[in-house]
Amino acid sequence: MRQYFNTHILVLFMSMLGLQSFAQQQAKSYNLPIDPESKKIMYREVIEQAGKPSYLYDKAIEWFGYYYLNAQSVYSVQSKENGKIEGFGRMKIYYTDQATGVQMDGGQVLYQIKMELKENKYRYTLTDFNLKGASRYPLEKWMNKTDPAYNANWDSYLYQVDTTMQRLISTMKEKMKPTVVKKDEW
Repeated sequence: MRQYFNTHILVLFMSMLGLQSFAQQQAKSYNLPIDPESKKIMYREVIEQAGKPSYLYDKAIEWFGYYYLNAQSVYSVQSKENGKIEGFGRMKIYYTDQATGVQMDGGQVLYQIKMELKENKYRYTLTDFNLKGASRYPLEKWMNKTDPAYNANWDSYLYQVDTTMQRLISTMKEKMKPTVVKKDEW
């Protein structure tokens, strides 16, 4: 009976590991947009949003302060007159050590962020994704599964970049909406 119990526990444990591994593999799918001209990863969209460029600029600055811990370290261009904000963002990436199951530091990804503001619309662009190092290492290289240096962690890194950029975009769109002022009626 004990042998039977141990065997079933082992089978259950192995199937749970298999399901977890399968779920992790499924979760690692990403859909990075590639610019046809530059062949670089590029998130870009024009959003219709009511407001003058100066109002949209103020909303964008407010969002930068909300999203980035230190927005001042991100900016390289702040021009309310020209309706433009540019800068360089950074994000950490991680991998899971297969031996210990511990999440490890995979490095830092740098990217360019640009917002252009016009009457009743704005455009954001996220591009130039590079792994921080002694020299630039474009993330597009990670998409080449035929590369002899291919590493299975690359898919996880690209997934992390994609999900982080999707979250950045959704918070940006939400914060760029006009602020609704509630009247205190009592």
